Amino acid sequence: MEVTREQFSFPSYQDHQPVAAYVYLPPQRPYRGVVQISHGMCEYILRYEPFCQFLAQAGFVVCGADHLGHGQTAPDKSALGLLGEKSGHLFLTENLNLLCDLMRSRFADLPYFLLGHSMGSFVARDFLAKYGYKLQGALISGTSGGNSLAGLGIAVAKALIFLTGGKRPSRLLTAMAFGSYNKRFEKRTRYDWLSRDEAVVDAYIADAYCNFMFTARGYLDLFTVLRRVSQPEWAGCVPKELPVLLFAGEEDPVGDYGQGVKAVYDRLQRAGLRRVELKLYPGGRHEMLNEINRQEVYADVRAFLESCL
Repeated sequence: MEVTREQFSFPSYQDHQPVAAYVYLPPQRPYRGVVQISHGMCEYILRYEPFCQFLAQAGFVVCGADHLGHGQTAPDKSALGLLGEKSGHLFLTENLNLLCDLMRSRFADLPYFLLGHSMGSFVARDFLAKYGYKLQGALISGTSGGNSLAGLGIAVAKALIFLTGGKRPSRLLTAMAFGSYNKRFEKRTRYDWLSRDEAVVDAYIADAYCNFMFTARGYLDLFTVLRRVSQPEWAGCVPKELPVLLFAGEEDPVGDYGQGVKAVYDRLQRAGLRRVELKLYPGGRHEMLNEINRQEVYADVRAFLESCL
């Protein structure tokens, strides 16, 4: 039996522009729960199609929206990498909440989960601190324990915004943010740090909705939300009873090769969360849902979700 995919839109919290969203419905009822995905930087929800299909076949409704400045939410390709005229980082979180409320209204009797990856994990972590009480579980993929360059990045982004308006792709900030990520890997492409699966990397490079640069304003939002969820008080705002799974590759530079992810895990444990789990995959790079052992990762995600039911 086939999974049903629906596409719809809802007005953004920021300026009411349409936000492109998707929901995957399992082939049979009763449904077991709802999983909302917060995708990463320079990608979009339909990249998660195989994973969404897997979870839907397991009985979970899956939903997600293309963030501001991404995918079909961007008015056109020239708007890719621009999250908003001002305070886009706040509107990313609020748009997650808008979709959450829409789905919780539609599936009111189902347990609700949030999975955030990379930049989407920063936004998801912000959501946990503000709206975590709406969830039965959270999954944090490919996150960062904090970036020592975030403060400098914010200063540089603000300077570029002052000088140029900040709406053009920024090579300088891209180099600051990602310049060292490929250093451990064979230099086949600029994006080998994403996955050991060369087909995944090549498809990413060939995709105009992935292979683009953020604007200075986009980087300001990225660094700002990362700095916010890296503050000591963040973990204390996450509901103590919320089960959280953190997972990443041990070779993921975003998570400082496991050390940054462990730091987030330690903060949540010290904050008194009753159930925090950490899974680091040997040899895995940044996109564990697109890694050569992704079926193992899929199964681990499913097991965590089922344990929360």
